[in-house]
Amino acid sequence: MKKNLQKIVSSILISTTVLSFASCGIKDESWSTETTASKVQSTVDPDVTTINFAVTYYCRIDDKKLKLFNEELKKDGHKYRLQLTQFDDDAENGEYFKTIEKELRSGNIDVAFLGYDDGSSEFINLFNSGALLDLDEVITTEKGKALYEAFPKVWWERVKFNGHIYSIPNPTPVKWTVFAAFNRDYLSNEVIENWDGSLEGIYEIVKNAKWNDKDAPRFQYLLNSDDIGDLLRCDIQDGLLYDYDTMKIENPSESEKLISYIKLLNQMKTEGFMPKSVSYYANTAYIDEKENLESGKFLVVLAAGEPEEYLLKENIRIKQIQRCLPSQIAASIGISKNTDKLDAIIDFLGILYGEEKYGNLLLYGKQDEDYILKDGYVADVDGKERKEFYNHFTKTNLNLFINTHPVKGEGFDSNRKEDYFSFYDSMKLSPFVGFHPIHEKSGVISQDFDEFIESLTVNKFDEEYKKYTAKLKADGMDEYISSVRKQWEEYNK
Repeated sequence: MKKNLQKIVSSILISTTVLSFASCGIKDESWSTETTASKVQSTVDPDVTTINFAVTYYCRIDDKKLKLFNEELKKDGHKYRLQLTQFDDDAENGEYFKTIEKELRSGNIDVAFLGYDDGSSEFINLFNSGALLDLDEVITTEKGKALYEAFPKVWWERVKFNGHIYSIPNPTPVKWTVFAAFNRDYLSNEVIENWDGSLEGIYEIVKNAKWNDKDAPRFQYLLNSDDIGDLLRCDIQDGLLYDYDTMKIENPSESEKLISYIKLLNQMKTEGFMPKSVSYYANTAYIDEKENLESGKFLVVLAAGEPEEYLLKENIRIKQIQRCLPSQIAASIGISKNTDKLDAIIDFLGILYGEEKYGNLLLYGKQDEDYILKDGYVADVDGKERKEFYNHFTKTNLNLFINTHPVKGEGFDSNRKEDYFSFYDSMKLSPFVGFHPIHEKSGVISQDFDEFIESLTVNKFDEEYKKYTAKLKADGMDEYISSVRKQWEEYNK
């Protein structure tokens, strides 16, 4: 999901000119470009604290909704006012990070959206820059209680960077797990219940089952490289493999876990149990085999996310693999270290994320006037489904996922807050949580791994493996992994 978002964002060319507005929205007749931040500030009650919130071009809140939001705050006795300052930079490139770091350092911006790609070197550099406030002590105070309790506790652990919290968490708005779906029309309950949760176990099941349909592969593999770790009990990031069982950091080309896994997939391709064209990097099999999947022509499907409708049938038994939340930072919103409004900001963010009505007002306006709820989802007043292109990006910029209404097609729970808390409270964390190595080679080595996995679309493992190991050596893997291991030893003390 994250990779798809990045591709969408990266496909839109945006100038790097910085523009500041009192609100952010679509640039048409309704866009109030004359209402500058300074003009609005001069009309505000001096007893009201303005919270200046930096967002990207993709945030789309119009003037009317922002005005309603601020009026509701005032009506409820909260002496705060939200001002959205939009930067016309693409959060997928380094310019956005440079811009907001400068603004956060100066104190011109109080709060900022920190970008889409939480694994980039720019993101790590921003966390390491000293521009962001350390929230460790803030969220443990009475003032910070509402903000802390607005998100599942496990997600606060996930935003730790070298032991400290510099960001409000960004909970993934989906119950993201790896699961296997077994077809009971062909497999007995005993066989299904005895599955041990491994790829090897699936291989034994598909190898021994009776299957006469030559046109439909019996095993459908719908995972990508981000999900492999759930089966292998490891994180795969920074171009390295972080092993949960041994607590060691490995070169993926030397990992018995990973190489055996890939070789087994190749073996299943060779024996005709799964399509030969399937990549281990993206869910291309779904497109190629959609007809077989929807008609139930399979023994086992291995996938991630939430099961699609074609799997939610009486003859399909779904078994989930307990996921361990990875150590990659899942951050969203940072606070300036140099702001002079800290108490006000913490109180305001506790209100924004703790009380659901404010986020809904900001995103959708007034219920039954600007929108209605239809089966728990936001719809237009005439009942038509809302499928707004910018809806997802706006929610991401403002971190308004778990405490607001969803639109149809998001694929998330309509009663999401209660469901998310119960779901994530039961999740375990990666034992490497909080550790984020800093090294100039991380991007190069990560790209090497991605290219290796992406290349394995046919049964040519040996050829691609040789290329991969040679590329790693040329790109400085030995020095890189040695440095990361030393950083891990120091951190682990």
